[in-house]
Amino acid sequence: MRWSPKQRFALAVGVLLIAALFRLWRISQTPPGLHHDEAFHLLRAQEIVRAEVFPVFITDNQGNEPLFAYLSSLTLLMLGPVPWAGRLMSAWAGIIGVAATLRLGTEMFPRRGMGVLSGVVLATFYWHLNFSRLGMQQILSAVAAAGAMAAFWRGVRTGSLQAYALAGAALGLGLDAYIAFRLFPLVPLGAGLVLVIARRNRREALLAGGLLAIGAALLVFSPLIVFFIQNPHWFFNRYGQVTQATLKTGQPLLILAENMLKVVEGLFFRGDGDWKYNLPLRPALDPAQAGFFLLGAGLCLWKWRQPESLILWLWLGVGLLPSVLTEYAPHFGRTVMATPAIALLIARGMEAAWNWPIAGRWASRIVVVLALVFSASLTARDYFVRWGQNHNLFIAFDVGLQWVARQLRAAPPGSALFETPVYRTYPTFEYTLGAETYRRFKYFDGRQCLVVPSVTTANTVYAVIVPEAEDPFTLSAVKTVFPAGTEIAHEFNGDSLYAVLYQIPAGQTAHLAVGATRHADFGGLVQMRGYAIATTALSPGDTLQLNVTWEARQATPAAYKIFIHLVGPLRTDGSRIYAQHDAEPCNNFYPAWQWSPGEVIADRYALPLPDDVPPADYQVLIGWYDSGTLERLTAADELGRVYDNAVELEQIHIVGP
Repeated sequence: MRWSPKQRFALAVGVLLIAALFRLWRISQTPPGLHHDEAFHLLRAQEIVRAEVFPVFITDNQGNEPLFAYLSSLTLLMLGPVPWAGRLMSAWAGIIGVAATLRLGTEMFPRRGMGVLSGVVLATFYWHLNFSRLGMQQILSAVAAAGAMAAFWRGVRTGSLQAYALAGAALGLGLDAYIAFRLFPLVPLGAGLVLVIARRNRREALLAGGLLAIGAALLVFSPLIVFFIQNPHWFFNRYGQVTQATLKTGQPLLILAENMLKVVEGLFFRGDGDWKYNLPLRPALDPAQAGFFLLGAGLCLWKWRQPESLILWLWLGVGLLPSVLTEYAPHFGRTVMATPAIALLIARGMEAAWNWPIAGRWASRIVVVLALVFSASLTARDYFVRWGQNHNLFIAFDVGLQWVARQLRAAPPGSALFETPVYRTYPTFEYTLGAETYRRFKYFDGRQCLVVPSVTTANTVYAVIVPEAEDPFTLSAVKTVFPAGTEIAHEFNGDSLYAVLYQIPAGQTAHLAVGATRHADFGGLVQMRGYAIATTALSPGDTLQLNVTWEARQATPAAYKIFIHLVGPLRTDGSRIYAQHDAEPCNNFYPAWQWSPGEVIADRYALPLPDDVPPADYQVLIGWYDSGTLERLTAADELGRVYDNAVELEQIHIVGP
């Protein structure tokens, strides 16, 4: 394909416009919601914007390289805390990746139209498109890979030291971006070795350029190098987690071989099954792409002596290797850095077909054009319609949780806000609520307890995720306790009710049954109001069901835990404790720092009994202690039944089997 410079420029601009259209259209709406990994990176970006921290490595969420958070801070500065700020950064990165791949095709195969072909393939490639619209770091690996190889090949062709330095800088940025990219330096190192062998007359220039690239990469990556030297466990942490089911099994070679087959199958037959990363099971390559990929890969095998052929095969293998080595193969997220190489292999097949001397070449050229149009149309349909409008994205992208957080944020100023059962620090909640609302937002797990104010001193809103698998208890319980409340909003996942907001006006008194009334004070921090035991006659292996109603007197940063002991006859080891339960309130889901004076916590406990507990009478003792110091809170019981700062609740009789 021989085009004039003006034609090449116009075609390149056209390719980038196509890439931009696919990546920017409806970016604020597709995909819907906000995945918790996207929210996590936006939270870190907010910390950077507020100059609270400038991380070299992010140790939360199993450990993350920081580049994406720094880049997302730029879009946050421009747009404010919108949920799609990270996605916009990924879209820009995806467009830059297409431009880098276009340039790489031109540098590797000059005057053959490979740049335009590889660019338009990547611009409309479903796999690359999907990650260009997710506010996550994986897309940066594809951008860094294409950018590093484009600059490297420019240096090889022209001898430009600046190009080699740019290649090294791109490598370093890739290492600052995503853990899977740690394998990618094998590609330029292998490419350099191949070229040194193939082009002996340029060996000195290649070695000098390679050393400059390595130096630039080490310079850019040096802050993380220092961090990993000081904290080596973080270098291996995520790697160890994702290879637990592959390299650390009894048959690693068998599992790796199975993964390799799954990865190949993922290209042609059954792709990634994760809704976040793919239209489940859609192969990476559509039929047209698969045909030209096989043609291009076959040409590279046929012309294996050409450095370009060996390097593309090396890139493909290294790019797919993370999915082979780790769990959940084929995993498209860990192998995005292979997409530019795949686009080049497809383009090589198309370039060969374009120049095929059949019927004056027009027939083969029409086939290539139709294949490009077919792939672009299929990608648009599969991404924006079949995937983007699928009801499964409601859960995959936390659509319902984002709705809950928005409703709570929109509550009248000064409202008391409660949510159950999704954990308080879930990133989608934290980011969507915003800093001010998040400070007064409270979480508990309604499957473990119920938290209510004894009197509502302000407008009070409960957000309850209601499906059976979530919290089937709290909504009906709160309605019983506060019958004057109103359901003010509902969210549905299809035809199924997902969440309800229940609002209670100020001045309402909680009507809460406490079982047997019992008053006991523990260090002035918390008081017992009553308790209920399901049955006092149990057998070995049964579970003691105990409900206790507490009233918080003050909040405290200390991690206070409740202990429940089943005490009986003296054992041979000198102990009298046959079963025990230790946890913060609500089974560790409502710690003391969240308390407000006057709040009532109806806590539920399940105490399994040993199978060998002997028949006898036992006492149930309950108390509180500081989990840091193990010091118990002083107990004062109205009945005077206090033993070592523990209150005796009830006598339990264990009958024989």
